[in-house]
Amino acid sequence: MEEIAIMAMGIAVLYMAVKFRSNTKNIAKNGEQVEGVVFDIVQDTNPQSQAKFPVIRFVTSRKEWITEQYNISTLPGFLKKGQKIIIIYNPDNPKEFFVKSRTNSIVPVLLFLFGMIILSMGVVKLLHVQF
Repeated sequence: MEEIAIMAMGIAVLYMAVKFRSNTKNIAKNGEQVEGVVFDIVQDTNPQSQAKFPVIRFVTSRKEWITEQYNISTLPGFLKKGQKIIIIYNPDNPKEFFVKSRTNSIVPVLLFLFGMIILSMGVVKLLHVQF
């Protein structure tokens, strides 16, 4: 039964990688680019988590202020409060956005590899393969 749980976790991570890549690709295709600022860095609401999320603020082309917590946590020191950043947002729903950076192409690849490793571990355990 443990193998199934490991495989399910691997599939979930693979799904997150594909979903993240798909969302950023769709927003980038039709999105608008503006300058934003890291308005704040907030602690995850889960008391057992050490994750911190940037709160991003930017103005759309329709002069609408958006202040929204980014859905991806940040590494310590990667984004700082007050730092200017480039945002690409969905003009139909400006709360759908991403921070333009090199990590947007690296994160899905790393998540995908991590998911494949976890899934492979589950399959190896399921097949009782020993090395």
